[in-house]
Amino acid sequence: MQIIKDWNNILNEHILTIDAFLVETKRLHKDYTERNKNRTDIGFNVFTLSSDFYYRENFHSDIVKSFLNPQEKHNEGNKYLHIFIDLLNKMNKSNGIVISKDDFENSVVERERHNIDILITDGSSNKAIIIENKINNAVDQQRQLPRYYDIIKTEFEIVSIVYLTLNSSKRPDKTDWSKSELNEINPILKIIPAYEIDTSKTNLFDNWIVPSIINSTNIDSSFLLRQYGNLIKYLNTNTMDTISLEKFYNSMQENSNLKTAVSIRNMLNDLPEYLVIRIEDKYKEHCYPFANIFRWKPRHTVFNAFEIGDLLIKLDIWCDIEGYTVQFWETKDSNYDITAEFKDKLEVLSEFDILNNEKNIIIKRFGIFKEDELFDFIDKLLVELKKIKEMKK
Repeated sequence: MQIIKDWNNILNEHILTIDAFLVETKRLHKDYTERNKNRTDIGFNVFTLSSDFYYRENFHSDIVKSFLNPQEKHNEGNKYLHIFIDLLNKMNKSNGIVISKDDFENSVVERERHNIDILITDGSSNKAIIIENKINNAVDQQRQLPRYYDIIKTEFEIVSIVYLTLNSSKRPDKTDWSKSELNEINPILKIIPAYEIDTSKTNLFDNWIVPSIINSTNIDSSFLLRQYGNLIKYLNTNTMDTISLEKFYNSMQENSNLKTAVSIRNMLNDLPEYLVIRIEDKYKEHCYPFANIFRWKPRHTVFNAFEIGDLLIKLDIWCDIEGYTVQFWETKDSNYDITAEFKDKLEVLSEFDILNNEKNIIIKRFGIFKEDELFDFIDKLLVELKKIKEMKK
């Protein structure tokens, strides 16, 4: 008895560990699956056609800088910079900070001054905006933002530090910031994702690129902004989600999470076979009017040989990690119209679909947690087939 108690304690501890791990990784799973679900095709795009530089940090910094710079050849003056300031002010609503466009009427926009990706300064107002571009998901250098802040604040009043990311998962590394730096930088730090699937969340595409396209009078500028916007969406939804994977990797290093994850993976691999066993256990003694039930493969159950006249009907159930695929079919004649003879006549089969235009096969999917619905279907089907068999006697 003590052995059984000890074994039960081990199992319960293991289950608690698994539960805690699943709670911890649930948010990562949501972010990762949402991003993969929304993958897009970039289509015809000048940036991907011309080179593969669009994966590099400098590429994006050059593009953004060229539009923010009033002196560039887009001939739109401060228009794109002002729309960018509108974006910053939208993010500032919660803290009441308002950046005046008048303070950036005589702006100079530079690349790599003091190694800063994009630096916007105005000598008249003595104001500055720092933009750190992480669209390529590059890691932070040691004390990167505080270093930039310390350098520029000796010359200008910094009204905003923009941390431009591919998606909202990435955050600046603040582990090496002092308390005073946190207090000074956090109020003016704005983390702006390049694109958000949820358009209600502020992002570069919806709140700068799109308004810039709408307000452009230069057709070439409008075209390039559209192309760049499509590129941003493509990269956001199609690039491997390295941020979520990095967080998952770091999580694996904590406690015994790796062992727990491997255990979960192994159990998930074994789960479909367990589902098959549950079906067999329930129906092995009462599968009539089928002749018998057996496991064809580890994940495949067959209700075999419902014979009526010249027909030989089978019910196949394939189990996988997402649920059950149920196939009802006549095995001897591929031209047999199972819809006319069974699907249209039996309500229990009415929601089944024809498989790939094969007249003799109909299928239906049941979700992984719809076992009760599956068993209810099988029970009703057995009753209906018994009636048919009795009528044919």
